[in-house]
Amino acid sequence: MGILDRSTFDRLVREHLPACLRFATRLTGSVDVAEELVQDALVRVSRNWQSFRGESRFQTWLFGIIVNAFRDRLANRREPERLPDDLTDASGTDPAKGILAGELAERVAAAVSHLPPRQREVLVLVAYEGLSTAEVASALNVTEQNVRTNLHLAREQLRVKLAAYLTEPSRERR
Repeated sequence: MGILDRSTFDRLVREHLPACLRFATRLTGSVDVAEELVQDALVRVSRNWQSFRGESRFQTWLFGIIVNAFRDRLANRREPERLPDDLTDASGTDPAKGILAGELAERVAAAVSHLPPRQREVLVLVAYEGLSTAEVASALNVTEQNVRTNLHLAREQLRVKLAAYLTEPSRERR
């Protein structure tokens, strides 16, 4: 018998649904694809709900299932999903800064979209979802060293791709 009864399990799924959708959106780059991905994951969860043994946080377990559904989708397609350009923070008041921030957000989203799948998964789970190295390792069923390595590689690729945005404009010397 599982660690939870069905009603408790269903309640936990409902509570974590917004986080699952947010994670899937960042992973796929599309709200529509994310909704389909979460739906696929929920079908899997519904069939195998008793497999949750409490060895990790419930959210980590759900994210692992979403990652597996994401990988299955990637195996059946050719091009990576492009993250949406509208994932920017529009709370800025300076229009020029808003334009620059929007451009940077667009570039970051595009760069993340083109990372290899494992690096993208690790980066999104750490940077956007705030999971620890141990939680990411559990969700992806890899070692913590593998998580650290993929995170380093992802950040290094982003640093190279976004180098023009990461350096201060040089001032001309007189």
